[in-house]
Parts: sequence; structure tokens; C-alpha cells
Amino acid sequence: MLESREELILETLQELPKDTVLIGGYAVNAYVPPRFSIDCDLFVLKGMDKVKKILLKKGFEERAKGDVPYGEYYRFTRKSDKVSFDLLFNSVLDRETGISFEASLFEKHSRKRFTVGRANPIRIELRIADPELLFVMKFVSARRQDVRDIFMLSGIDLKWDLVKEIIDKKCTEKLVEKRIKSIKEKLTNTDYRDNLQGAFGKIPDKIFDSCMTKLKNFLDKLQN
Repeated sequence: MLESREELILETLQELPKDTVLIGGYAVNAYVPPRFSIDCDLFVLKGMDKVKKILLKKGFEERAKGDVPYGEYYRFTRKSDKVSFDLLFNSVLDRETGISFEASLFEKHSRKRFTVGRANPIRIELRIADPELLFVMKFVSARRQDVRDIFMLSGIDLKWDLVKEIIDKKCTEKLVEKRIKSIKEKLTNTDYRDNLQGAFGKIPDKIFDSCMTKLKNFLDKLQN
């Protein structure tokens, strides 16, 4: 079922207009070994009606809208497949911290790239958020899967100065300290690597060690 859900999401992404920015798990898949996800987050810069029309045509139904948990959004689901799309606009809000990522960030820090699925060999070209912006969004929320994602993103050639610049603009010193402590605690858990590989598959020692070193170095720099 995961494979068929993923295929549906990828096929739908192929039909989206150019002013739709992919964020969330499928955006991370553009940069690191892919993981499964049965929902898809999109930031719609323009053309919301067109995006909705595409989803309705493919059998999705609008289920909710409001300000929880990401700010203003529309949720579309297809019951038969248990797949959902969240269409965000104006801003993306982290409900716990109240930090908001405005539309101008997604306009500035995104471009055309390819994303893929875990089980489906379909390569989809569309506008995808830059890895630095994804890193910061996931640093702010710092849930378990977010920490896995920033760990894997740390292994690529990130512009660390840009990551720090956005964090400095968005986060208080107190929140930064809190997130650094939480992330480091997760990294030192004895079962961390097993949990990571449960999501991304087997990770070679060289890649794991590189990700760990780069992430810890960045967190130390951020802390100082």
C-alpha cells in the first residue's frame, strides 16, 4: 500500500503548476536517499484554484482548512488511498513556537529540481524548497522525523552561513539553545542509527559519520 500511495503522490505532483513549491518529506527526497511518506506538503505561491482543480479531478476531496497546525492551509484527501495533500499559502506557521515562514522565503529559496519516491523510479521535476530553508524549518520544529531529515541534509553541500542567517532571523537565543540540546540528545541515543535506517534504509558508515560530524560541528558553531 505504501508503494501505491507514493505513486499516486508522484503522479499528482507531475501535474502541478510552476508556482507550487514542494516542502516537507518529498522535498527532502530531492537531496538525500528517499523515505516513504503518505502525505505531501506544498506551498502555493499563486494559482491556488488551479491546484485545487487538479486535486479534485484526481478524486481528492477538501477535508479541512484553518490555522492548525501549519498556518493557513487546505487539506485534500483521497479516502480510498489514505493519501493527503496540504496546500499552504501566505506563510507556514510552526504552532509550538509561533515562528512563521513567509511567502517571500519560498519565492527566494526554491528552484526547479527533481524529487523521487522510495519505491517508485519516477523522477518528478518541479519547484522545490532549497535544502537550507528545509533545514531551518525542521530545526524549528525538531520532531523525531525532523531531526532525521536534518541529519541526512547535513551530509550534502549545504550553505551553512545561509542556514545560520535564517535561524538567527527566526529564532530566539533561548529557542536555539533548546533545539540544540534536544537534537544532540537524540543523536546520542543508542538506537538512533537503527531508527534513522528504519526511515532511509541502510546508511554506509562513511555517510553516517560525515552527516554526524557536519551536524555536530554546525550545532557547536551555532551554540558559540
